Amino acid sequence: MKPNLYQGDLVIVMDKEPANIQAGYQDGDIVIIKGPEYHIDQGAEPDFWDLPNNTQIIHRVIDKKLINGTWYFLTKGDNNALIDGSIRAISKSEDYSIFEYNESNGIYIPQNAILGVVIFKIPFIGYLQEYGLLISIILIIFILVYQLISKKWQVHLFRNKRGEKKLIKSKSYLIFSGFWLIVLFLQIILMMNPCILRVKNNSMSPILNQNDLVISTSKDPSEILIGDSVIIKSPQYFYEKGFPPILWSNFPNSSYLIHSVVDKMNVNGSWYFMTKGGNSGYEFDGMYRTVSSSRGYLLFEYNKSNIIYLPQEAILGVVNGKIPFIGFWKDNFPFSLSIIITLQIVIVIIKKTDYRIELVKRETTN
Repeated sequence: MKPNLYQGDLVIVMDKEPANIQAGYQDGDIVIIKGPEYHIDQGAEPDFWDLPNNTQIIHRVIDKKLINGTWYFLTKGDNNALIDGSIRAISKSEDYSIFEYNESNGIYIPQNAILGVVIFKIPFIGYLQEYGLLISIILIIFILVYQLISKKWQVHLFRNKRGEKKLIKSKSYLIFSGFWLIVLFLQIILMMNPCILRVKNNSMSPILNQNDLVISTSKDPSEILIGDSVIIKSPQYFYEKGFPPILWSNFPNSSYLIHSVVDKMNVNGSWYFMTKGGNSGYEFDGMYRTVSSSRGYLLFEYNKSNIIYLPQEAILGVVNGKIPFIGFWKDNFPFSLSIIITLQIVIVIIKKTDYRIELVKRETTN
């Protein structure tokens, strides 16, 4: 739903009469759909949903119609090239299948499949829900540490004396200013270092998950092993071989891919690599080829013999490590800015107050 909604946004939803739900490519209401099962039941190809049943979907209503007193809605993601439910299987077997994308095949879902309409969003707060378990663990550890400390120490609030007021404030200012500079420095490193990248989706789950931060290193092509997770420079290598770009609409030519090496070969001194997403619905990268296409229509095939080997220059590096959860920090400067502003507010509060907190050792009683 970019650029209107991003992962990590918390959305506020309200009920709305089906007749009052607005439809339109630009100004249609954004709705919460119960899940992909209705589309699949009506003939949409499940291979291109890659979502379990009951997974809620946030998409925009682009058209609506009234049939026998019931409203039906056609939906689409703002950042998706495909209208929901518009891919159908014409013929399908284990080794070869033919699929058709037709804008006129979009599936209208009934009003009871709509859970509500998005009326407001709060950026980043959604991560609290997504990483609630991690945050809970951190809070539990903090409480346990506090309980252990409180057995021997007491927390006291003191009003600073005139003579020491300036010194206390200077120390606090230096501490929080140091945090401020660290956050800014980390953001600059994340933005400027091409070897640190964010995992953009779950195609490599469970090895790599969306919003993991990966650290890559250059590696001689001959030393890249089968099973290594590699950074692919651009999906253009696949598009040039006939892979339908509409299937990877979230990956423009300038975007990198992170997939695993499943095979390699040496041809006349140059290395070539076959890749695959660990959790991808596609068996191997590039097994879909365009048969014919026109505006709003695409006929394409899946063929196990359609194997694309990437040249060694398409590999930017090999994933050498990961830091879970914090990948969103790299591409979200406003998040870093919010931390910096918060620290600055703390600094101002410290400068404007006359209090300090100290730990005082408990006196033991016999």
